[in-house]
Amino acid sequence: MSKKKAAPAAKYRVKNALVNYYLVLMFTLFPLFFTQQYSNIRHDKLYLFIVLSLMLIFGEGIVLLVSLSDRERNPEPGKKPWYRELGATDIAFGALVLCYVISTVFSGYPLDSLTGNQGRNNGLLLMIIYFLIYIIISRSFVFKDYVFAAFAVCSSAVFLLAALNFFYIDPLSMFSGYSDKIVNDFISTIGNKNIMSCYCCLSVSLFFMLFINTAGPLRYLYLTASGLGFSAMLCADSESGILGLSAAAAFALILYSKNSSKLRDLFVSLSVMLIFAKLFGLFALVFGGGSKELGAIQRFFVYDPLSFILLGVFAFSALLCLRFGGSTLPKAFTVVIVSAVAFTVLVVLGAFVYFTFIDAETPLDGAMSYFRFSDKWGTHRGYIWRKSAEIFAGSDIKSMLFGSGPDTLYSQFSPYFGELKRLYGDSSTNCAHNELLNYLVTTGVLGLGAYIALFSSALVRAVRSKKALAAVFAVPVFSYLAQSVVNIATPITTPLLFIMLALSLSCAKKE
Repeated sequence: MSKKKAAPAAKYRVKNALVNYYLVLMFTLFPLFFTQQYSNIRHDKLYLFIVLSLMLIFGEGIVLLVSLSDRERNPEPGKKPWYRELGATDIAFGALVLCYVISTVFSGYPLDSLTGNQGRNNGLLLMIIYFLIYIIISRSFVFKDYVFAAFAVCSSAVFLLAALNFFYIDPLSMFSGYSDKIVNDFISTIGNKNIMSCYCCLSVSLFFMLFINTAGPLRYLYLTASGLGFSAMLCADSESGILGLSAAAAFALILYSKNSSKLRDLFVSLSVMLIFAKLFGLFALVFGGGSKELGAIQRFFVYDPLSFILLGVFAFSALLCLRFGGSTLPKAFTVVIVSAVAFTVLVVLGAFVYFTFIDAETPLDGAMSYFRFSDKWGTHRGYIWRKSAEIFAGSDIKSMLFGSGPDTLYSQFSPYFGELKRLYGDSSTNCAHNELLNYLVTTGVLGLGAYIALFSSALVRAVRSKKALAAVFAVPVFSYLAQSVVNIATPITTPLLFIMLALSLSCAKKE
């Protein structure tokens, strides 16, 4: 019986090269770009993203026109019409854009809904650009190592700068002329520490997935970048990133629960992250008191003796997987891992419910305070969430369906600014600090539903495709979604979310 010939490799065309050049710029120039320290950093990155994306859209448009002209002269037999190739994720994204359009038309603030100027510029225009680059990348991406090696090198520079800033070392003079509050709340070339934390959990989860799925010397670049990134996340001192990275690790644990070699590499990468945290702690001891403060959860990873036990568990697990020599693990491993993840989640949720509704009197300090929800919870996120939910509940049917207009929570929350100032010292807010709640108020039930359908369909497609690279890019998406429960969407990090989404779908489609 003759062997079946391998399918010929797809040609690397101009449209593929344009996408990879765009990705290199988004992974290198975009994170580092700023013009006036932190005073304009969100708009700096917004405008750069728009310019780079329009260049890609224009270039791919020309390639498409040339391609259509060639097809007219040489039609491809059996070629499906474009609408027959649409998947669930494409349809969900189209529905989300449509909801944005309707929400903008019905909004009492149509211009602000178009531009997102009331909030963080997440208006209709930005969503249309996200949709267009998603369509282009998901159809034209071809994996090249140099793209992600460049991302790892550039991100490592961002991470190292964050560590230097933590010790009040400012080689780029980013903090010159700023108050102590800005110095403590902003970091590296990303900006606010919550946004930096989001950048870290997105990139670190990508790098440890690339380490697991890459052969050759580059994998050690990704491993080093993940360790540096975890240290930078600790420097950012925001719990959102810890939440996102924990979700990514849990996702990967379940994903690789049958594959001993990939499970081993996952435990190796987690061990290296903790080792980098310990090295960071040694560096902090050398500097004495000349550094910023770490929160309770961050101090656990750096100093707490229990974290050494966790490091030992990860290292032992890596050695245990090594014993199986790359073979498929017994089904019992999957059962144990899924059970352990589910048990951990249930314990956390159980503690949250217990200390919030049953025992609301026992004093909770440090990290334990997160288990009691109140208006003060999470730097008064509890108050903002409660009021946002009340705003939605008090809306008319049109606003419930389509919201008040993309990124217009500022206007909806304005009646409570006086109370917010009196209770917590903040004169205003323009976001709910929970992306799902923000989508609910500003784009309604239909907008939120389309958003959930978009990402849930993409994650399911990535897992069901069983393509290694589809999972590599799906894990950062999941990581971002987890941290977004307590964070905000901005043009500094959200473009990377939609890029990862498109990359995952592109890889899931390929034979």
